[in-house]
Amino acid sequence: MKKPSVLYFIPLLLCVALDSDAQNDADVLRYSMLNYGSTARSLSMGNAFGALGADFSSLATNPAGIALYRRSEFSFSPLFSNRSIDADYLGNTTNDNFFKFAFGNLGVVWARSKDNSKDDWKGIAFGIGYNRTNDFSGRYIAEGRNTKNSIVNEYLEVLNNNGNPLDPDEIPLAFPFDIDLAWQTFLIDSVADSTGMLLYYDSPLQNGGALQRNIVETRGGQGEWDFTLGGNLNEQFYFGATLGISTLRYEEESTWEERDEADTIQGFKSFQYSQNLRTSGSGINLKLGMIYRPTDAIRLGFAIHTPTWHTLVDEYSTTIRTDLESGEKTYAGPVFVPFEYMITTPFRIITSMALVVGKAGAFNVDYEYLNYNQGRIRPADRTFAADFNDANNAVRRKYTGSHNLRAGFEARADMFRFRAGGFYSTTPFVSALSISDETDLTRYGFSGGIGIRDKKYFVDLAYAWSTVGSFLQPYQLSSTETEGITITQKDSRVMFTVGFLF
Repeated sequence: MKKPSVLYFIPLLLCVALDSDAQNDADVLRYSMLNYGSTARSLSMGNAFGALGADFSSLATNPAGIALYRRSEFSFSPLFSNRSIDADYLGNTTNDNFFKFAFGNLGVVWARSKDNSKDDWKGIAFGIGYNRTNDFSGRYIAEGRNTKNSIVNEYLEVLNNNGNPLDPDEIPLAFPFDIDLAWQTFLIDSVADSTGMLLYYDSPLQNGGALQRNIVETRGGQGEWDFTLGGNLNEQFYFGATLGISTLRYEEESTWEERDEADTIQGFKSFQYSQNLRTSGSGINLKLGMIYRPTDAIRLGFAIHTPTWHTLVDEYSTTIRTDLESGEKTYAGPVFVPFEYMITTPFRIITSMALVVGKAGAFNVDYEYLNYNQGRIRPADRTFAADFNDANNAVRRKYTGSHNLRAGFEARADMFRFRAGGFYSTTPFVSALSISDETDLTRYGFSGGIGIRDKKYFVDLAYAWSTVGSFLQPYQLSSTETEGITITQKDSRVMFTVGFLF
């Protein structure tokens, strides 16, 4: 079973059209691109913590880090974020901001250390908690006057079918969520000869001239409940495993509007096409990790994350309101029956190296690799398996391996900590689609922070900035090139972590 897609998440995806089918490859990419749940300490170091350990963020990256805990700990991390989005369309740039409060993580670790024991196993630790791994919240408005064409031209190309116009009776069944709405509200009409024979479909908007506006607001996020167990072998080898139970919620409200503000289009005033999508579900994964400490100063880490097997449900609706000179008309698409499907994300491999300079500080670098074309989407009901072939073929064709590099350091002065870090992630798209680092979902950012650590508590503060760019074509025509929307997203995050040792 399929539904027409809407404009996808922030950041938006390269060359996604309003009328493309879904569930599609964009869903796979959206839920595979993660920002690991972190503490303020980890965030301020660019989330580079794979070989250092003894931080709650380890549960989500390299679970072997839990084995470096010497004492039990409870911590929580409130997060304040602002997402600024610039949208450039038809030479006009607009900006919007979205402020949000959330929790980066919340959890507890129970650690038992046996420093003086003759047993080879010097310690064991168990942790449980919640890590936030993605934030979908954002809003943008893109607008500009298009003197050449309209989204209606795409509808007309489909209906006129290269000179063999479709039977009007086929429209409601073939295009119930988009083109039929324009047909029912007379935004599109038919032209017949004197005998009543259908010649072609027409619209007052076919020559453009309207102000086009696209308004998109998204909400929700991904999170994960992590259950982690780790052990310390002779203060040299550290092992850990995490069972992750993911939760997911994505909501989108999208409106495409065209308005004759100059009053130059005969018979037309405006129309607004609205789409609403809600996706929710859960998933499960497993993470395995190891840290090797050949000397007191050097630590080497390795972790592998299995795919997350998501089970999701979509709810979807569309509405159009058309205002012609002959009057207004509103029409809603059919009720979309919630549809269950599954998404499998790619494997992840993380290698890490850390340098610990006594009590003066530490430096860590992580390298992560994942191949986005390994993601898959399929229906819960195998009867509809063939309907997902195009989506999976698009995943294989459009996406490739991505390299993620994270680095950070911490300097210590008595009870005070000073930190800085950064990250860089390459595009998930194959080279043919990767036109520019500014529009192909290449991501990078910087961070810094301070902290105070006592024998019974610690308080950390972090600030992180990141940016990512993308490109969207609202519609495409076979007869001519159409304009696209360039999206530049900048995130600013402030996180606090408060922890208690026991």
